Amino acid sequence: MNCNYHPHQEAQAICVKCKNPICLECTVKINDKTACRQCLEENLSSNQVSALPTSLPRKTFLEKLLFLCFSLIPGAAHMHQGLFRRGLQLMIITFGGIALINFIGLDFLIPFIVIPAWFFSFFESHHLRRQVEKGQTIVDQDLFNHQMFDYTPLLKNPRAIGYTIIVIGILSLLRQIDRYSFLPRLIGNWDYYNFLRASFIPFLLILGGIYLIIKATRTQPTKGKSEIAEND
Repeated sequence: MNCNYHPHQEAQAICVKCKNPICLECTVKINDKTACRQCLEENLSSNQVSALPTSLPRKTFLEKLLFLCFSLIPGAAHMHQGLFRRGLQLMIITFGGIALINFIGLDFLIPFIVIPAWFFSFFESHHLRRQVEKGQTIVDQDLFNHQMFDYTPLLKNPRAIGYTIIVIGILSLLRQIDRYSFLPRLIGNWDYYNFLRASFIPFLLILGGIYLIIKATRTQPTKGKSEIAEND
C-alpha cells in the first residue's frame, strides 16, 4: 500500500483523521497518535481563522474627533497610539527647536521647522493609525533611524559641528545688528545695552565653534604621529 500523497513511496501508517495511508515523510506523531501533515495544517489554519475577529470595532465619532485633535499637535497622536518615544522626539524637535531659534534671535527660521514637522507628524500619525486598524504591529522606533540616516559620522566630526555653530552665531548676530542698528539715534544709549545683551549668545556660539575647530585641528596631528609610531 502506497502513500496517499506520495504514490511512489510505501505507506507506514494510517492517519487517525482522514484514514488515508501515509509515508514517513507525511507522518506526524501527536500524543502517541499518528496524523498526516495535510490534516494537521488544515486543523491549524481553521483554528487560526476561527480565532480571528470577524470585524474590527468601529471608531466612534468622539474617538475620531479626539484623534484628529491630537494629530494637530506634533507628537501627541503618536503618544495616543502608544508610540511614546517617537512622539516625544517629535515634540522636542518642534517645540524645542522653536524655543532655541527664538532664544538666539533667528525667528525667521521658525517656519522652516514648524511646517515640515507639523506635516510629517500629521500624515504619519494617520498612516500609522490605518496600519493599526489593519491589524499590523507598530514598533516604537526612534525618529531618526540609523538605517535611514546615519548621523554618527557627523557627531564624530567636531570641525563640521564647529563650522555649523559659527554660521548660526553669525546669522544670529546679523539679526541683532539689523534689529538695533537704526534705534540708537532715536532712543540713545539704552539700545546699545540691549544690543550687547542680545548679542551675548551669538558671540558665545561663534567662540564655541572656533574652539571646536581649533581643538579638532590640534588633535589630528597627534593622531597622525601615533599612527606612524605604531606602524614603525
